[in-house]
Amino acid sequence: MEIKIISNIKNNLVMDIKDEDVSIPEIIRYELLKDNRVIFAGVSEQHPLLKKLTMRVQTKGIEPLDALISSFSKAIEKTSELLSEVNKALIKGGA
Repeated sequence: MEIKIISNIKNNLVMDIKDEDVSIPEIIRYELLKDNRVIFAGVSEQHPLLKKLTMRVQTKGIEPLDALISSFSKAIEKTSELLSEVNKALIKGGA
C-alpha cells in the first residue's frame, strides 16, 4: 500500500491510496463518520483495474490527520475485539 497526501488545507485532507482495495479505507471511513467533528469522509475508487483510491476527510475543530489517526485506533480496537470473539467461538465449538 502506498499513500500520498494530495492536499491538507483548512480542515480538508485529500489523499491517494495505491495498491489497496476499498475494504480497509471503508472501515476507516465508517469510524471517521462516528466522530461529530468530522463533516465528511469519503472513499472513491478511480478505476477497479488501477487499484487506486482517493480518500477525503473534512473536519471542524480537529485536524483531519488527527481524526484519521483516531479512527485507525478505533478500527484496530474493533478488529481485536472481533478476533477475540472468533477465537472464543472456535475454542467453544471445538475447532
